[in-house]
Parts: sequence; C-alpha cells; structure tokens
Amino acid sequence: MYLVGTSKGLYKIDKEADLLCDKEDVYDFTLKNNDFYICSTESGVILNGKTILNESCWKFYELDGQLIASVEGPKLYLINKERIKELIDLRDEGKKRGWSFPHSEYAHITDFAQYNGKIIASVEEGNLLFGDITSLKPLDFFNDSHNLLVKDHLYIATAYGLYLTDDLINYTLIEKGYFHGIEDLGNAIIAQEMSEFPLMMYEDGKLTRMGIKLPRPTFGTNAIAKVDDENIVYSTTSFYEINIKNLNFRKIVDIPMTRRVKVL
Repeated sequence: MYLVGTSKGLYKIDKEADLLCDKEDVYDFTLKNNDFYICSTESGVILNGKTILNESCWKFYELDGQLIASVEGPKLYLINKERIKELIDLRDEGKKRGWSFPHSEYAHITDFAQYNGKIIASVEEGNLLFGDITSLKPLDFFNDSHNLLVKDHLYIATAYGLYLTDDLINYTLIEKGYFHGIEDLGNAIIAQEMSEFPLMMYEDGKLTRMGIKLPRPTFGTNAIAKVDDENIVYSTTSFYEINIKNLNFRKIVDIPMTRRVKVL
C-alpha cells in the first residue's frame, strides 16, 4: 500500500485511489503513535483533521523519536500532539544571505539528513545548513536545493543539477537539470529529473538516463519512492509501479499532481 500527498489532498493507493483528506496541498504526512499528521502549505500542520500550527508547512523530519515540522521562514518546530515548541527561526539569516522562494515571502527547509554526526538541511532557495537542529549554520553551498541522500558521499538534488560532496567544502556537479527525488537502491542511486524520461541511475560514478517515458513531474514533485532494491513507485499525475532491473512498469491509477509519495 502507498500514500500520496497531492495538490488536492492525500490518497491511499492499493488497487485504486482512495481520498483520505481533500482540499489540502499536501507536501508531507506521517503516522506517529496512532496520530496522523499532515504537512500542508495551505493550512499548516494538521493533526487528525485539526490545524494545530497555522504556518505554511513543507516537510516533516523525525529525530530521536521526535517529530519536527519545517515551515516557511525557514523555521522549525517540535510537534508533540498539540504541544508545539519553536526550535529555530532563520528568517533574519535568510534576509541577510538573500534566501528566497518565488511563491512566498520566505524560503523553507526542504530536507534533512545526518552527516558526520550532525544534521544537514537543504534550503529552497538558500545555503545548505549544518549543525545541531537548534543551531544550524549556513555553509558556502548556495542553491535551490530539494533533497538530500547520504550514501558514501552526500548527494544534493537541486533545481540546477545533481551534486555530491565528501567534505562540505568541495562540490561536484554530476549532471545539470532540475532534480528532485533521490533514492538509494543498494548498488545504485536513482534520481528524478524534470523530463519525459525522468529517471536516472547513478552507479559506479556514471549517470545513465533510463528509457522509460512517464508523465513529466512539475515543480515541487517528489515523484519516487523505494519499494526494494529492484522496485520503485513513481507518481505525478499518474501512479506507476516500476521494476528497475528489467524496466517493466505498470500504471495503477490517475491522481492529481503529486507532492510526495511514500511506501507503507
């Protein structure tokens, strides 16, 4: 079973699409201790159908068993049911460094990873951040950053290309393009680019475009999620199951434009 956050609500997909929550632009979602949280750019953080934080939400992150919400600013909040605590407010830092987002007054943090014992966070659009969750500091890398993946190196999917770094000082551009989703498939990495042939495989230092024509992702679409080392799901305006090994794929259903897909 899969869950898909879309521009018009949250869907559960099995053999068909069942609408779980409508009228929300759902960028993230999570189930924690039998409570269901939705991260909406329109209504903020929603707990079991009730808005508990009315600030535009872009991403959830779980750290040491605690749920953190990334909202525009960038700001981070610790969420424990209806008990909400601000962890960090980077609005002044963003103004000083020229962070921006075309659809809002403020930028936001798009993803998190743990690297060299610290938290690393990507900003759309701004500097990469590094440190403890309450004291993240800007690095020199400035980009329109979307997603992070740690696998031997740190990989950064951005609006201008796919990058890697070993030391957070020197960054190598693997490929130009508008990249978003990125997943670890064991022996390889699969990344999603804005294209009619959106899937690209990075293996042994070489990036190869896969010959599968699919509905093109748009801005803000995290279209891929790993099922296992040979299978993924892909979701934009249609939902697909794809076998990466033999390039077989199967359309399941049409849905509104995807923001994020997860495998349960």
